[in-house]
Amino acid sequence: MNIRTLLTLLFITLIWSCSTTHRVIADDGKVYEIKGNTFFNNGEDITEQLSSDEKKAIKTTLENRLKAVEKVKEQKEKLEDEQKRLEKAQKEARRKQKELEKKQERLEDKLKEKEDAQKDFLKAKDKLQKEKKRFQERQEKGKLSPNAIEKWEDRIKKLENDLEEKQNKLNSFEL
Repeated sequence: MNIRTLLTLLFITLIWSCSTTHRVIADDGKVYEIKGNTFFNNGEDITEQLSSDEKKAIKTTLENRLKAVEKVKEQKEKLEDEQKRLEKAQKEARRKQKELEKKQERLEDKLKEKEDAQKDFLKAKDKLQKEKKRFQERQEKGKLSPNAIEKWEDRIKKLENDLEEKQNKLNSFEL
């Protein structure tokens, strides 16, 4: 503590001791009440009966107790401030955790969409291969008329376009 703070505390303590009543238990076990500069024991004014050393000892005991009370208050305030800081940090950590959970959820959704797109691509690829195979088999057997060949070529062209779309969708995913 710097001297200015110490003097301020001493001044406040002095004013406080002058304007209020304090109870002090002396080293010998007697209980004194101090009102300003007046000392009481069991309700009787004993200011004149006490020596200046006894008065100083009683006032020193009072000042020490008041300093201890002030220290306790300061420590309590520090603890409360620290508790507020910790609560704020905990709240921030919860917020960040929620953000991370949402991000994780979005990533999982994207991954599922990518897997679905991959399945769709593979299905379209299999379907195109099967249809090409069926077309080849029928064409080799000579069972197709020119109109049927045209319909098969249109069907295969549509399947190829569908496969290309599914390929583009699959390629568009980034994780």
